[in-house]
Amino acid sequence: TMHTPILPFHFRLVSLVRLPGAAGREVMNEAVLYHKDAQITACWTSRHVDIRLKRGCCVALRGACFHQLRNGRLPVSRLELIDKPIPAINPFHTIPPTWLADRDAVQRAAMLWDRMGRPLQHLFNAVMWEGGRFYRYVTGPVGCSDYPWEPGRNFRHAVAVAEQAAKLSSGLSDISGQVLIAAALLHDAGKADDYRLSPDGYVLSERGYWVGYQHTILEWLAVARTKVILPDAQYLALVHALIARRHLETRTNSSIEATLLATADRLSREPVVDLLVR
Repeated sequence: TMHTPILPFHFRLVSLVRLPGAAGREVMNEAVLYHKDAQITACWTSRHVDIRLKRGCCVALRGACFHQLRNGRLPVSRLELIDKPIPAINPFHTIPPTWLADRDAVQRAAMLWDRMGRPLQHLFNAVMWEGGRFYRYVTGPVGCSDYPWEPGRNFRHAVAVAEQAAKLSSGLSDISGQVLIAAALLHDAGKADDYRLSPDGYVLSERGYWVGYQHTILEWLAVARTKVILPDAQYLALVHALIARRHLETRTNSSIEATLLATADRLSREPVVDLLVR
């Protein structure tokens, strides 16, 4: 008896190739898909090109012919774009090795996400649902002077801060560990759009020059807030932690989460060599 394989509900679209089919009347599609529990190549024909399918997006299989699965190649009727953030999807389970080779950091991030609780998981997913943004979050630099550059340094810093913050908060009462972890994972997330690659390395983007990552993340959160169900208390505590951590010495009303986030950030910083000093 042949058993039908159990595949994940969702995948990250790593790459997509489209070729003209017979007599140019149809399109031959071949997509490389990644989830930590399965990596497959989905193949299907279509009458038209689905321009919504782009590298980095989350997709679901439709009409999979499991009996024809051979060497990771799976005929399907189509791929369906998952266009709305789903709270049950751990996005870190869909980071392919081509994005980041440091699988330990990816696994640790997935464990941290699991600890945030459903409302904040949903909010995080809403912020990072667009595949291009999530890719830049995972692979982007700490700054223009991030030298020698290596993919994922800013992401690894966020994971280290979250772990350090969780350690500092261990045993303390009247603290939201979920808010603290979410704030740590997001505190530098706006840097995903602060930089762009140039022939000379990373330089500030227009957004990075005029707005900056600390305001960008607040903008992203405000938009994401409209798409999820999240208690006001949790949302305000998260936003406060992100804002107050930068001005602890001048504020009279700083939460313990903001204080711990600032401390964890300071303890977890990697020394970055400035290009001008070389």
